[in-house]
Amino acid sequence: MVKIDTSQDLISRKAQKFAADELGCRIVDIKIHAVSGGYSRNRRALVNCGDKWIFVKEVDVELLPSDGAEELAWLRKDYELVNALRAKGYKSIPDTNRLSDDGHVLLLSAYRSEDGWLWSLPESKDKQRRYIDAIINATNELETVKFEPSQIKSMHLFPYFRDKLALDDGLKLIYTNEATRDALVYKYNQISKNKKLLHIRKDALEMISLFNNKLRLKNLSLDSKELIKQPNASFGHCDVRSDNIAYNKFTGEVKFVDWNWASMASSRFGSTEFLVDMTRRGVDTKPWANSVNKQLAASLVGFYAKRCLEDPLSPGNTLRDVQAESAAVAFSLYDQAK
Repeated sequence: MVKIDTSQDLISRKAQKFAADELGCRIVDIKIHAVSGGYSRNRRALVNCGDKWIFVKEVDVELLPSDGAEELAWLRKDYELVNALRAKGYKSIPDTNRLSDDGHVLLLSAYRSEDGWLWSLPESKDKQRRYIDAIINATNELETVKFEPSQIKSMHLFPYFRDKLALDDGLKLIYTNEATRDALVYKYNQISKNKKLLHIRKDALEMISLFNNKLRLKNLSLDSKELIKQPNASFGHCDVRSDNIAYNKFTGEVKFVDWNWASMASSRFGSTEFLVDMTRRGVDTKPWANSVNKQLAASLVGFYAKRCLEDPLSPGNTLRDVQAESAAVAFSLYDQAK
């Protein structure tokens, strides 16, 4: 059987030409490589010419509703925001970013594992601690970056996420609706019996205890509502999880990618969402309890727990399971927070 090379189909001919120009070579000399993970509605690939590499993200307007208007806006926001952060001296951003004239293709530095870059939690406990310290330091530094009101408006940095979480009625729904509580008890019983999730079994059992205590649920709900009183004075990436972080195991450098959700938020928003991700992956995050926004953690419990009962987005999609796990570990972080 003849093996057909489909690598050229990963990105369009136009994107290939843009990448070749950036790499300083002819289009026939580039090699295109598939990448895993990320936002699947965009075309994505690694492209090299000799020892030079670039990451390509392309919006395919023919495959998206409204001619990809939303995705094109995200791509431009990513490009403009990284440039603005670079001008302000922030370092945890891609070293290279170029947007095509029509705004359909974004080129970024390629942070490859062959060069020491990790896109997931390190395996050794010692390296995990250095990794988490580096990410939290980078989120804390990001919160000190200041933007003018005109920049907040032009780059759409309005505090959408903090307010959405603060005004969410998830916990109120749970403590006022017996059927919802029963459904959640059943779901977390299943999680507690899952051998692949033994690292959060204790958290799952704590959730069952929570759902059986209406007074405790109500108090948690009241505490979560205090989040709305916190000022949206800190800038954040607002999607801080290992999939969006390149970490160099040799130098300790951090590079955040995918800035389309970035906005103003409450203090410790980024470190809290990151610690949810780390706890869900089995890390004991007690040493970083001071980096948790307690009211935000409370809000995340209800936000994720309510949504984990919704129908799957598609067959095989694991989002609802991830949401259930995230609610459980958020409650654990709430209890740990100072």
